[in-house]
This record gives sequence, structure tokens and C-alpha cells, in this order.
Amino acid sequence: MLDRIREGSQSLWVKVFLVLIALTFALAGIGGYIANQPEPAVAVVNGEDITQVEFERAVESERNRQEQQLGDFYEQLARDPRYTQRIRTQVVNDLINQKLLEQAARDRGLRASPEQVKAAIRDISGFKVAGQFDNDLYLTTLRSMGYTPDGFAELIRRDLITQQLVRGIVGSEFVLPSEVDNTLQLLGQERSGAFTQIAWEDYRDKVEISDADIDTWYNQNLQNFAVPEQVKVEYVLLDGAELAEQLEVSEEDVRAYYEGNLSRYEDAPRYRFSHILIESGDDAAAAEAEAEALLAEIEQGADFAELAQANSDDIFSGEQGGDLEWIEPGTMDADFEEAAFALENIGDISGVVETSFGYHIIKLTDKEEGSVTPFEEVRAEIAENLREQQVQNRYYELQQEVAKLAFEVPDTFSAVAEATGLTAQTSDWFSESSARGALAAPAVVQEVFSNEMITDRFNSDIIEISDTESVVVRVVDHKDAATQPLSEVTDQVRQALTVERAQELALQRADAIATAIRSGEATDAEFTEVSNVTRQTSEYPRMVVQTLFGMAAPAADSTNIDTVTLENGDIAVVRLDGVSAGQIDAEQSVQLQEQLLNNYSQEVYSAVINALRGDAEIEVLLNQSNDSGTNQ
Repeated sequence: MLDRIREGSQSLWVKVFLVLIALTFALAGIGGYIANQPEPAVAVVNGEDITQVEFERAVESERNRQEQQLGDFYEQLARDPRYTQRIRTQVVNDLINQKLLEQAARDRGLRASPEQVKAAIRDISGFKVAGQFDNDLYLTTLRSMGYTPDGFAELIRRDLITQQLVRGIVGSEFVLPSEVDNTLQLLGQERSGAFTQIAWEDYRDKVEISDADIDTWYNQNLQNFAVPEQVKVEYVLLDGAELAEQLEVSEEDVRAYYEGNLSRYEDAPRYRFSHILIESGDDAAAAEAEAEALLAEIEQGADFAELAQANSDDIFSGEQGGDLEWIEPGTMDADFEEAAFALENIGDISGVVETSFGYHIIKLTDKEEGSVTPFEEVRAEIAENLREQQVQNRYYELQQEVAKLAFEVPDTFSAVAEATGLTAQTSDWFSESSARGALAAPAVVQEVFSNEMITDRFNSDIIEISDTESVVVRVVDHKDAATQPLSEVTDQVRQALTVERAQELALQRADAIATAIRSGEATDAEFTEVSNVTRQTSEYPRMVVQTLFGMAAPAADSTNIDTVTLENGDIAVVRLDGVSAGQIDAEQSVQLQEQLLNNYSQEVYSAVINALRGDAEIEVLLNQSNDSGTNQ
């Protein structure tokens, strides 16, 4: 959300933000909208729930977004439970922020008209084909997500109300022309001067180090020689990917599945309906009477489509003459479907049908006979599905078998390896921070460094690393945290102390050169002149450029001097002679103004969110065994 503020101009950001919120809620869903039973909550914000269903759908939406953005690299990241945990934590915080904004907008009495709702839906890119709103795509998408047109319109209405608050926040920011000019001049600033580099290596031979020096330095830097607790483990890895390579699906199995599940490959007859909806409102009797009157007109020969256009309370189907496109059973209200699918012939019209949305008159406008997808067209898909199922079954069986054997023979994996053919592997020594591969999973690290595992040296339970990987481990050796003795690190200490003292001598030389220049005295140091360097200049050492731009501009006919340690340990004396302001470019001014405006908007937006969170009662209820809560 905040990234949107950074990316575009204010007006564009508001439009994109509207679409983003609409689609986010559409994908995430509103828990309890369709279901009648209370949904489990993952968070409670000022007494209002964020449901588990809403959360899981939002997580799936975020995973899909990242998969599209990262490509194949996403699969590697997704195998790390810590990455998945970060996504879930991010999503629950985003949903909390959305809920807070919605509550704030509602408390301020903000409203959205039906015309605004209609325009917002038509502006959602996901419902457009070739830049134009497509009613077929709109209805199909809503049905796939479990929404009715009226329900989705209500969702968008709530989003629009929230956006009024957001527009009020970001729309109040402005940037003065002088701010833009000053920033451009600062960013484009150029500096001139010179530097000389004093190599610490030149002073190595001048350093003398005694045994006492080594002992003192070692004792003063014991933290450098701390060795963390380490373990060596034996483990057996169950990898679903390896199982997939070993399993094959026969042609007979594929054929048998197709014939045994033929209904899955049959396209049921399709029916297309139009309807006229009269919403109940505050007077159900009047709405029913109006629907009966319209039915009477139709029975007397009035055009159904014209009456729908003039009278239907459905936002979009009315404009299409009441057309609801092709409808499958299970996508509409039960009372609506009972009446609709009872119509047999094209052109048949129902009576007045009462549903939870109001009173309908339904017309069957078209229907198609069913068909069967040929075996050849779905052979590959069935084979892949059967392979995945076999892998899942075999993986589960292996898990149960490995868990049983590891428990029955708790001090070795020989029985596991012999019965399953899986290989027991032995790791090198590793600490909590240096584990690699499957052993780096947080659950594995926590297990192998537990007192029980280290003391008993028994096999662990099955530890699930991902959906397709799990492991059993056993600690075979252990080392307590310790400090390397001086006898083992004497050469290392001597080298570190030599570098440190050589650098001190180089710094003394640098300070002497700087002092001489400040006093106007001559020096034999050879300087490299630098002219009109920018902040992005890479020709000279990075720390030299940073030092040039970190010094105050010198007074007329004078220079400024400073010293700095370079990345390789050498010391540089940097001289700043002059500063020139950057040029003001009209095109860059426009771009920078947008960037500054977006930065200011982001800061204000963040401040509002922080204020709302500070005043709110927020309780995160994610399962702590699987998910990470957030600190409020």
C-alpha cells in the first residue's frame, strides 16, 4: 500500500489505490458475507473481527502476487517457513490497517452513492476487455469468487467510503516550488578537491608486537573468539520431489480414472436467464405489488428487456435488459434457482419469486445441451493429478512408517533406512545460525538445540519443513558454547593487532598531513585532484566521495580537510576546494515534485495509520504454533 504512494503522482496514486483496495477485498473476501455461521477470527480490531477465511484468501492473493513478481525464485523462498511466516504477518497487519481505515471513515459519517459504486466497478481493470467493461467477465468473476452482484456492490460501497478518508489524507499535501529547486540543486551538486591515500601496509614492518601485547589484546577482545553452541546430527529427509521422480502412472490407471470419474469431464447443460429485480426496501408489500404489476404487463405482451431496463434494481443486468449471462446451479439464491431451473423452454417466464434480495421475475433466454471432453484432451492432466496423488499418498505413508520406526528404535536410524530405503545422513558441526539446507528450518533448529535432544540423544518426531519435505533428526554429538584459547588463535591475534597498529601509524601520518595543510605549510604528500564529482561518481574510492559531500562548503579562497578510513583499511586525507550547485531542469522538476509529494503523502498516511493503531484495541489471534503474531 505504501509502495503505491512512492510510485506515482498523487492523483494517479488515488486511482490505483482505489483499484488495489477493491481487488484486494474482492480476492480476500469478507468473512461471514456468504456463510451464516460465525467465522474464526485471526484478529479483533475495536471489537470487529478479521476472519480466518478473509485472512487465508488475502494470504493466497499475496502469494500469487509474489509468485508472479519473483518467478522461479519464489519457489526457493516459499520452501523457507520463515518467508511464509513473514507473508502471513504482513497480511494480517495490512488487514488490520484496512479495518482501521474503514472504521475511521464510518465514524466520520462518510457515504457513497449508487452512481459512485457503479462507476467504481466499471473502472476495475479486472472486469475490462480491450479497455471496455465486459459484463460477461464481470459476472463470471463474481460467481467464481462466490459473490452476487448486489453483494459485490455493497463491498465496493464500503471501499469507496474508506477512500474518501484516504483522499482527504493524501490530498492535503503540497510541495512548494522552492523545495523542488533546492532539492534539485542539492541532488545535482558537484564538488572539487583532492585526496591522498596512505596504505597501512607501508607501516606493517614498523610494528613491533610482544607476547604481552598479544595477551592483552586477546583478553580485551574475547568476544571475537566466542564459539557458539554446536551440534552434529544424524537425520533422514523425506522429499516429495524425489518421490515424484520415482513414481510412474500407467495408461491403464489414467483410463480407469477417466471412466470412473466421467462426470468431471461432462459439461452440464447451461442455462441463460434474464431477470427483473424489485428490492424489498422498507415496504415489502409494495415491492411485491410492483413486481406483480410488471409481470402482468409482460403477460400482456410488454417487452421483458425494456421493462428490465426501466424498472430493475439490479445495477448492471438492468442495463443489459436483465441479462444474467450463463448460470450454473449453486451460484444464485436457492429460491431464485428453484424457480429459474424449473423453466423448460426458451422464452418461459416465472411468476414473482421472492428471495432474500427482493422480488424477481425470471425469463429463460437460452440453453445449451451438455457435452463430454474426450479422453485424449485430458490424459496429460489426469496423469499429472494421479502422480501428485500417488506422491501425496506415498509421502504420507512414509511419514507414518518413519515416525513409527524412529519411535520404536529411538537411538538409531538403521531400522528406518533398512525398511524404507531412505538414507540416514550425518551433518558437520553447526550452530543455530550456521545450519544449512533442511536443517536450517526453524523447527529443526529449535528441536536439535533443545536440552532433551542433547541429553537423551533419541530420535525426534517427524518435523515438517514444508508441504513436501519433512525430517527426523538425532543429536549424535554436542559442544557447549566456548571461547577459543589463546594458543589456538595466537597468529590470528598477531595479525589483527598488526593491522590495527599499522593503521594507527597511517592515521598519525594522515593527521600530520591534514594539520600541515590547515596551517598553510608545505607537505610532500602526493594528492590526486578530483574535479566536479557528483554523489554517484564511482571513479574514486566510495568513502572519499562520501567524505567530500559530508564536509561543509569552504569559505572563499580556503579549503576544508578531513581524514577517513577506506574499505581496505587505508587512510585517506580528503581536501574540499569548492562546491557548485546543481542545475534546475524543468522536466526533472516535474518528476521530483511528484516524488516529493508522494513521499510527503506516505509520511502523512503512515502517521495516520500509526495514530489509529495507537488509539485502537487490537488483538491478534493467529495460532502461535503456526503463525507469528504482531506486537501492538
